[in-house]
Amino acid sequence: MANNVKTTGQLMRQLQVPKPFEVVIGQIPEIEPAENEVQVDIAFCGICGSDVHAYRGLHPFVPTPAYPGHEGAGVISKLGKGAEAWGLKVGDKVTFEPNLNCGSCHNCRAGRYNICENLKVMGCQVTERTKGMMADKFVAPASKVIKIPPDMSLQKAAMTEPLAVGLHAVRRSGLKVGDHVVIIGAGTIGLSVLQFARLAGANVLLVADFFENRLEVAAKLGATHVVNLSNGESVSAYLGQRPEIMGFEGVDLVFECVGVEDSLNESVRVCRKGGTIVVLGVFGKLVNSFNAAWVQDREFNIIGSLMYTLRDITDTVDAIYRDIVNVDPMITKVTDLNDGAKAFQLADQQARNQIKVMISMKGE
Repeated sequence: MANNVKTTGQLMRQLQVPKPFEVVIGQIPEIEPAENEVQVDIAFCGICGSDVHAYRGLHPFVPTPAYPGHEGAGVISKLGKGAEAWGLKVGDKVTFEPNLNCGSCHNCRAGRYNICENLKVMGCQVTERTKGMMADKFVAPASKVIKIPPDMSLQKAAMTEPLAVGLHAVRRSGLKVGDHVVIIGAGTIGLSVLQFARLAGANVLLVADFFENRLEVAAKLGATHVVNLSNGESVSAYLGQRPEIMGFEGVDLVFECVGVEDSLNESVRVCRKGGTIVVLGVFGKLVNSFNAAWVQDREFNIIGSLMYTLRDITDTVDAIYRDIVNVDPMITKVTDLNDGAKAFQLADQQARNQIKVMISMKGE
């Protein structure tokens, strides 16, 4: 993306987090798209768990002041010179692949640009040109703007980014038809993993969380078993009392979707020897105690999973559009941009009665 910043002379609204637990709706200059860039009128943008971590001042890679928002969808309002070469035009409905990579490091050249050595994420690592999508307009490289079907809901399209995280993790896991799977955490990412793991052929899908409302949604989306952790029960104790659930084979795969020490250690406790643990949760604090001896003794495969690549994004758009996955029960609150402070307060406590809190700029 070009470094020079040319503005249109107009002001627009932009959600800002100047310091932890503070949200303001500021006015910033509207940016003119440069060569190979696209300006999008944002319709909806979801509040990500990473945004909440930054709001709390706990995200290891997103300091305040922050200009969050990378789960956006909208309509192209202006093209920079050359952007039409990407098959885009004014009026197209679009979403985004918000990872910005250098293109020259080893991982980029090997096709794993989601773990670029110089990775930046729109709305996370902020520059004058990459302030987030919780704004009236957003400018992005044409290569990172993903056209969606003209009759696709923009609200549903704004769920593409978090669902693609789940798809990428399932692909990373090597999940096989018939596998027995445990998912710890039934937030947006855990529910995304659940749906794609089901599509990939998992036989048993156990989901654990502290909040009944999330578990009810998990059951609707294909979980074969749910465990409510709020009463002090653990996944390991639940399975210990019901050995028939995982049978002779045991737990083949655990997806850790929370990012706390207890859930990481529980992943190790429930996974069978030789099984795989996929870590998706963002750890805002260091893990002080972890049974690493079991990793060697039980020959676990521990895999990290970060973001996605283009194929994950486009396949997720297709899955949402064709109703192969269901995002409707995951969107539990939509709030106007002017009420952004309230939206973040809800998202900060979302486990109590929310799953995905979404901010609306223009609506459908």
